[in-house]
Amino acid sequence: MEVVVKENIANKPMHNPPYVLGVIQAPDYHLEPELYSHFKATKEFNQISSDIFEKKQKEKPADRKKTPIGVWCTFGAAALFVLYKIIKTAVFKK
Repeated sequence: MEVVVKENIANKPMHNPPYVLGVIQAPDYHLEPELYSHFKATKEFNQISSDIFEKKQKEKPADRKKTPIGVWCTFGAAALFVLYKIIKTAVFKK
């Protein structure tokens, strides 16, 4: 019995491509580094900082969620229970 394994097209990009042999060609362009002065860098940093500060000032604060009704009901029930205990001990003293 012979086992046949079909090539999975979905995983094709994951496989290593075959080696390409040939002459290496250098790129036809060269990226030159940009040199910044301290003054220019400080000026751009301050501009970015002021932009961020202005945008934060214009933003509305995040909406705070209201306290769920169940929490208020629990607090109310606990308060009534405490008042009941206080009144019971005050009225029915032995």
